[in-house]
Amino acid sequence: MGKSPSRKCALNLISGQLGAGKTTFLRQLLTQKPPQEHWVILVNEFGAVGIDGAILSEQSHTQIQQIPGGCICCTSKDELTTTVLSILDIQTPDRILIEPTGLGEPQNLLDIFLAPVFENQLEIQTLFTLFDVSETDVQEIKRLSILQSLISMADVIILNKTDLAASEKVQSVQSYLETLYPPKTAIFTTQQAVIDNHHLEHSHFYSAQFTRQETPFKLVAAEAVPQPPLPDTGVLLTGCHTRQSHQNLNTQAIGWVFDHQVQFDWKTLQSLFGLLAKTPSVILRAKGVFRVGDTPRMLFQLVNQTVSRELIAYRKDSRVEILLKANHDFDLVEFEQHLAASITSHSAT
Repeated sequence: MGKSPSRKCALNLISGQLGAGKTTFLRQLLTQKPPQEHWVILVNEFGAVGIDGAILSEQSHTQIQQIPGGCICCTSKDELTTTVLSILDIQTPDRILIEPTGLGEPQNLLDIFLAPVFENQLEIQTLFTLFDVSETDVQEIKRLSILQSLISMADVIILNKTDLAASEKVQSVQSYLETLYPPKTAIFTTQQAVIDNHHLEHSHFYSAQFTRQETPFKLVAAEAVPQPPLPDTGVLLTGCHTRQSHQNLNTQAIGWVFDHQVQFDWKTLQSLFGLLAKTPSVILRAKGVFRVGDTPRMLFQLVNQTVSRELIAYRKDSRVEILLKANHDFDLVEFEQHLAASITSHSAT
């Protein structure tokens, strides 16, 4: 039985290194599939013949389709678009799970599914990335851009094959991943890639602290703890749908989230972070991910009065967070004026 015509089809990407356990993970998910739901799995294998599709086909009540022989993130983009549109039209599934080749770049896939042709048909949910933690360490992650892309795009990261890795190595990788921005919905350590199916259903990119609100600039208290409302500065922040504050002990976090269509000028942002760096008595830390062109995002970080920036594969939205000392003397009006000045466009894509 397919989904209701009024509901969008959920879509999950399952990416990761070759040999990390993506097919094992899919098999585990299929054992938990609600019997009333219709799922379709698209498998993209780099080899000449499809093996993973044969392995997965043992699961009943699930349609398995293969796109072998080319990376769907690049050479098979058109074939992927045609295939998914056909599946949506003919099969009306409740969920599509896509396993790209381990050599793929998930940000390119996400760009495909953010296209207008899919806007009213697909709801992009949790993006998973799997690592064989016995073959991966922090130094390798920092050195290889493809691993950084896999991590940047992920909502949930699974550090698999922990039984083959030293516990100190697992803890080192996990601790490193927990420091990254934007934060992940969850980081799991597993032996056979077993996690609960409800993690499929988060919206990409889900954040427990900063989530889209129905009313712009609505304050949401975390864990029912009363939070001080942010004053209205009168500054127009085009496309900003979330603006909120969270105070805990001696620190205050303020965050802004913008629609994914909003574009920023990176040089203006560089100047803004430079200004923040000059007030160490007030600013403890600042981080932001911004769309700086048609698709690229740039990560800005202010740590220990040092500003860094780098391209990041993250695609969902633009967001910035600053961490302030208690009883601070922070000029919110000036900051939002500079932030507004960095916005260059809000055109739909």
